[in-house]
Amino acid sequence: MRSIFITSLLLLTTQGIQAQDVATERWLDRKAEGYFWYKDMFESEKEEPKKEEPPKTVVTAPTPATPTGPAPLSSAWIRENMQNYLDNAIDNPTPENISAYLLIQKYAMDKSFAYMDATEAATLGNPLLDEINKRPSANFAKKELDRSATATRKNTIEKISNNAGLFVFMDGSSASSAQANIIDMLKRNYDFDIITIATGPLAPDNSSQNVRPDNGHVEQLQVTSFPAIVMLRSDGVYDHISQAPVSYSDLQKRILVGAKRLGVITKKEFDSTRSIRNIELYSPANTLASSHASDQLPIPAKDIVNAFTGGTSK
Repeated sequence: MRSIFITSLLLLTTQGIQAQDVATERWLDRKAEGYFWYKDMFESEKEEPKKEEPPKTVVTAPTPATPTGPAPLSSAWIRENMQNYLDNAIDNPTPENISAYLLIQKYAMDKSFAYMDATEAATLGNPLLDEINKRPSANFAKKELDRSATATRKNTIEKISNNAGLFVFMDGSSASSAQANIIDMLKRNYDFDIITIATGPLAPDNSSQNVRPDNGHVEQLQVTSFPAIVMLRSDGVYDHISQAPVSYSDLQKRILVGAKRLGVITKKEFDSTRSIRNIELYSPANTLASSHASDQLPIPAKDIVNAFTGGTSK
């Protein structure tokens, strides 16, 4: 037994020495690698690079289409579609089609009535918007305004007659003869200097006075038809009052307009001869600038109101 044990021990010892010699021999063969012979161990511990996952595609629900065109039953919608409903009711007059058109029509009338009420609420008593501030609705006030305008008109035309004269161009027509009677009436009521230019022999019933033949006046003053009336300032500047027959009341009005254009009277003096008052032009107190705050209005309604009221609106 002991001999078997010794034999086994020797065998194991011999194998161990051989294994040690092989290990030593392997290390000596690789001694040039030094510390780096551990690299296999470190390399095995390195994590493999992660592969980048492709970006996930996010699927979103489709956005519902924004409705185009005006809002249903708005003024723009009614304007664009009401005729279509009428045509449909005429072509296919079912109770439903007729009712649809009549309901839209009634709704539009109701909107108009509501607008009328709102307009009255916004204008009555408003000095900027109430038209009775220009021409009263009461008969007694209108009569008084007319009397005042008539008196002022007479005084203003008298002033014009002292600073301007009239050339009256006549031919042999009956219209020129009738116009001569109107000129005589003007002469009796106002002290105008009036010269009649005759383009030829006048009719026997023509009552014109201070008649002179045409010596180039027609061409010089660019008169094209007869009878004609031209107003001249003292410096020779002229304005065409009429190149057709006019009534007496129309002639007075034209004299006032011509005098204003020639600068013989001021705009204020001209306005005082009219049967209205408060006729000055109301201008915005603030500067209006284009704004894109609303898709429907280039300038917001509030800005329009504030511009005319000086920002005092509520």
